[in-house]
Formats: sequence, C-alpha cells, structure tokens
Amino acid sequence: MNIRIATVGLAHPFEVGYEKAFDLMQQTANSLEAVGVTCVNTKVVLENLETVYQAVESLKNVDVDVLMICIATWSEDHHLLDLLSFVEKPVILRAYPARDTGSLCCAHQIGAVFTDIGKKYEFIFGKPDSMDCAKKAKRIATSYSLIRCMNQVRVGAIGGRVKGMTEIAYDEFAIKQKLGARIINIDEKEMLDKVKAISDEEAMALLQEKEALLRPCKVTSTKESMLESMKFYGALRALVQEYALDALSVKCYTTYMGKVCLAYSILAEEGIVASCEGDVTNAVTMKLLYELSGVPVNNTDLLDLYDDENCILFAHCGSSGFSIAEGEVELAPVRLAETGVCSKFLVKPGTVTAVNICGHGEQLRMAVMVGEAVSCGMDFPGNPAKIRFEKSIHQMNQEIVEQGVGHHWMIGYGNYAEELRNFCRINEIKLYEI
Repeated sequence: MNIRIATVGLAHPFEVGYEKAFDLMQQTANSLEAVGVTCVNTKVVLENLETVYQAVESLKNVDVDVLMICIATWSEDHHLLDLLSFVEKPVILRAYPARDTGSLCCAHQIGAVFTDIGKKYEFIFGKPDSMDCAKKAKRIATSYSLIRCMNQVRVGAIGGRVKGMTEIAYDEFAIKQKLGARIINIDEKEMLDKVKAISDEEAMALLQEKEALLRPCKVTSTKESMLESMKFYGALRALVQEYALDALSVKCYTTYMGKVCLAYSILAEEGIVASCEGDVTNAVTMKLLYELSGVPVNNTDLLDLYDDENCILFAHCGSSGFSIAEGEVELAPVRLAETGVCSKFLVKPGTVTAVNICGHGEQLRMAVMVGEAVSCGMDFPGNPAKIRFEKSIHQMNQEIVEQGVGHHWMIGYGNYAEELRNFCRINEIKLYEI
C-alpha cells in the first residue's frame, strides 16, 4: 500500500517557537519519508483565515489518507476547525516536547474540542525526527488507507454458502457497515454457463497462456482435470471482469471441490483473492490481509496442536497463490474427492498474521493471532502452515472456543496486529487478540 500523509502546521505568532514551525514540519515530513510514507508537505502554518485558505488550496487536488497537524505552539483551535470544514480527512494531532511552546497542551485542548463535536482523531507525541513516531504515524495511516480501500471492494458470492456451516452465513449489511466491502450475489448457474461455453481448445489455450506460471509445477492430476480446472478459471476470470470483483467465494464443498482450486491459485497471482466453501466474510478478510501484505493469503482451517513445539497446524485443501510456496508445487487431485486439481505445496517460513472474522450485526468480530511460520512437512494435503506462538497454544485454543471465533483462518505474511487493532477501533468492530 502506498501510504500518503499531508502535513499542515499550527502555531500562534505570539508564542515561543513560532519561528520554528516550518522547520518542525520539514523534520516531521523527512521522518515520514524515511519510513516509506509519501508525505505531502503543504508548507502552510495555520495562524489566521488567510493561511487556512492557503492550506485548503494546497490540499484541493491532493489524495492523502490522513492529515497530520504539526502543532508547533499553543494556538487558537478554530483555525483547525475552519480547515476541516473544507477538508474532511482523518486527523493526526502531532505534538512536540518543549516546555515553553505549549504544543502539548494545545493538542489536549484540540482533543477536547474534537471529542465534543464528535470528530475522531489520533495523537502522536515525540520529537520531529523520531523514527518511532514516524512508524506509529505510518501504522495509523495504513489503517485509514485500508478503510478507504475496503470501501471500494466488491466481493462476488457465487452460489451462497455451504450447507451445514451456519457459522459462515454472511451479513451483507454488517460487512458493508463495518468492513466496507459490498457483496455481489451471483447465481452459480452464471458460473456454470460460462464453464460450458469454454471448449477444450480454449481451455488448452488458457493453459498455454499460463505456461510460465504452471510449467515448474509437478502435475499428478489427469489432463481432463487440468482442462476442466482451466475452464473454471476462465469462467471465474470472466465473472471478475464482468462484475469488477476484487474478491470472490464459491460454494465449493462438495460439488466443486478440485474444480475451482487451481483457478483460485492463479487468480491469487493476479491479485484476486478467493475463499473456500462460500465463506464470503473470509473473502473480505483475505482482501484485508492482501492489501496489507501485497502477497497471496493462505485460506486455512485450524487443525492440530503440537505441544513439543508450541505450534498450531493450519491447512486446507490447497488453493493458495504459488508465490508463497517453499519448494515444489504439485497440481494434484483434491483430498476426499480424489479428483480435479488442487495446489499442494509447503509455505514459506516467516512472521505471519492469522485472522478470522465472523458474526453478524453488532456481533461481527475479528480475531487476530501473530506468530512465526516454521518449516513443516506435508502434514495435511494442501498448503499446511505450522505456526509457532509465544503464548501457550492450549490457552489460545481455549480462548478461541470461549470467544466463538470460528474455524476459518486467513494467514498473511507480516505482523499487522497494530494496523488491524486500529482498523477495528475506528470501525467499532469487536477485536480479540488471541
């Protein structure tokens, strides 16, 4: 994600430190750039109505995630209120340590005003060149950027949900209200009609189109299964284009097991996330993690505990993107059905964030676990991930059941606990950090 923050100064000409306001802004901007933020420095210090208009003009055609107010000194708070009447953006109040400037007390004053008018805000206190402050600002801005992104997400729900999994019944209103995404309900007949319209020759052409991706794979599925899987890939890709989808979920179990798995893996490499078993809420979860990590997300169940290593095994049938694989990818018949094509491989080691979202209305809830993916054998046929945690895995297991978390876990590479914590706080989503 390209995180963008605009900086605007705030100072009073009568106060100590006024003359350093521009320098504080520049140092703050430099520290933000140093941690990978695109900083738009307006170089405007609010001190009267004229400077408010200057800031408005500077921000008129600027697309940013957050507006950072660099409070150099105590100042009259109404200048900021005037600015926000023209520029409606999330705000970070950035205060600096200095006894005689009044920067900190001004931030407290503005916080009180914002609370009374119902304006949400963030707060950071520290030296302008502090990397810790810059990183905190980046994490905050990432959460707001994620909210903006998710508000434009379209998720295709193809065929509804699997019967017998009442837990994954999705609440379109709660998903839109809390997570931002809009659900596009698509009859599975639309998918099947597109599959039937693709000839064997066209399916072979799709195989050739994806030759560079698939050539390194070991293929143990039949040619017929490969062609069928490519027809489903072509159909799903067409639906993605037709409905402008960012994510999708097919009611795969049991009818389409092994038929859509390879399509999911290929789509993952094209930036389209797809969840199994018609779990639409977790398609949204996958999109959240994909935006944060920029790499394919592993769709899993929590399956087993390893006492001797304090690890938990997560796995599913095998539909993840190849770029998270460690070693060989095998295109093989799916377990249980023993037909079709799924993508079997071991996943890369590294820090990961496992997320589950389930529930309805005000009970919509997110659970987050951060651990370290370690080397693993093919302990379960699919894309098994063995994750080591610092916390007792038995305590975690107990908390999962007590909080009614659910059984599907989406796993993304990287530690995004704080970004997701902010996301949930801003959107008023219940959060359980397991």
